[in-house]
Amino acid sequence: MATIGFSREVEQEGRTRVLLVDPYGGSREGLGAALRGGSLSVETAEGIVEAVAKMQEGEFEVVIIDLDLPPAHGLAEDGWDLVRLVREVSPALPLVLIAAECRPDTQAEAVRHAAAHLLEKPINPRELRTIVQALRPETAPA
Repeated sequence: MATIGFSREVEQEGRTRVLLVDPYGGSREGLGAALRGGSLSVETAEGIVEAVAKMQEGEFEVVIIDLDLPPAHGLAEDGWDLVRLVREVSPALPLVLIAAECRPDTQAEAVRHAAAHLLEKPINPRELRTIVQALRPETAPA
């Protein structure tokens, strides 16, 4: 697997940059709106290709990935492929994973990839915001 170098852009105005990767427009817009504001700056991506492009443009402090991503450009890739790519480039980046079902195998895989949280759909936007705020670099445990 080739390594993609993500650029390192300095966080602006003390806001935590969050990338939300979700293939479903309504969910992406709703969760993005719930997270935006205050200390959080949120960018969204529909899939793997768009997420990688945004990560190459700048650094994020938290990444939220819906594991139910559809194949990208006809390739059999899913949310776990994006998780593996992010882990290869940024091993310590806080990841929040979203799954349709949190089965034991999904939970084990989330632990293996050092996910900060694994959430089962439907997502409570208020809970997600609380989780992301707790993962912010200045509030995260040392």
